[in-house]
Amino acid sequence: MADPAVSDAPARPLTLEEKKAAARARARAARQAQQAGSGVLEVSDAAAEYIRTVADREGKGHGVRLRILAGGCSGLEYRIDLIERGEPAGPDEREAESNGIRVLMDLKSAIYVTGSVVDYESTLLRRGFKIRNPNATSTCSCGESFGV
Repeated sequence: MADPAVSDAPARPLTLEEKKAAARARARAARQAQQAGSGVLEVSDAAAEYIRTVADREGKGHGVRLRILAGGCSGLEYRIDLIERGEPAGPDEREAESNGIRVLMDLKSAIYVTGSVVDYESTLLRRGFKIRNPNATSTCSCGESFGV
């Protein structure tokens, strides 16, 4: 089954102006979501259960720090780390909560993941987080990185 983010991608590469316009639209959506008090992203039941289980085992809080870093085969990759119990958001971080899980992220990361769903899957071939990101215009075959 094709990834909807990939199938909606334009048939030609975006121009620089189109990329800038898309980035402005993502930033605007992230600001509006934060001002409205709605979540920037959603954490699925499976991901929330996995985070709680691992956090309890390691003595951490029920939350993660989500970052977008340059890298991977598609240009950008996700980085998810557990946070300490009671760890406050940094001065340049945004905080979201979904399904009882705190998610801390810097502004750039929040812009890239607005509207995304963080899921967790465990199959014979793959075990780990899977992020369904409507902002991604391309993804690599393993799902670990994306492009915008």
